[in-house]
Amino acid sequence: MVKQLEIKGKKKHWYSILPTSNFRMPEIGETFTSDPSNLVGKTVAVSGMDLMHDPRKGNIKIIFKITEIKDNKALTEIKSYEVVPNSIKRMIHQGKEKIDASFKLETKDNIKVIAKPILITRAKTSHAVLSKIRKNSEDFLRAAVKKQNYQENINLLLENKIQVQLREYLKKTYPLAACHIRVFKKQ
Repeated sequence: MVKQLEIKGKKKHWYSILPTSNFRMPEIGETFTSDPSNLVGKTVAVSGMDLMHDPRKGNIKIIFKITEIKDNKALTEIKSYEVVPNSIKRMIHQGKEKIDASFKLETKDNIKVIAKPILITRAKTSHAVLSKIRKNSEDFLRAAVKKQNYQENINLLLENKIQVQLREYLKKTYPLAACHIRVFKKQ
């Protein structure tokens, strides 16, 4: 006779997912699981509008990574800052040039990051000017990111300060219609 195995189901519990300490939001979500160790390493995407309580930040997405579980709460760290692709498509018009770049940078606390700025000129420009803009943007971002730690850089991006400073810096080379950091993430 075949012996039947009795499988006991594990009891599932709700776990609150908390953002990093610098956000006013008490929690960014909840999850239901029987094994909390499975949550470590999972990611959660949150709109900038929800996170910052600002409707103008609706085109931004912050991705949090769960690092540990304490007292039925999932603690997170910021994995990346991204601008939603649809908002970038709306910025680009005929008669303008788009400069996409990707730079490997390092923060003050020695975290290696990838920054991908998107720069849109006000009119068609020569290849030499586009190259100069790309080079100057890399120089500026390398210096600006190195001055702050990773968390401070994310805060400056959310407050739109790095983008404004970059645009002012590049205005000397060629005036820009738009200047955004499309992606800023840990390597």
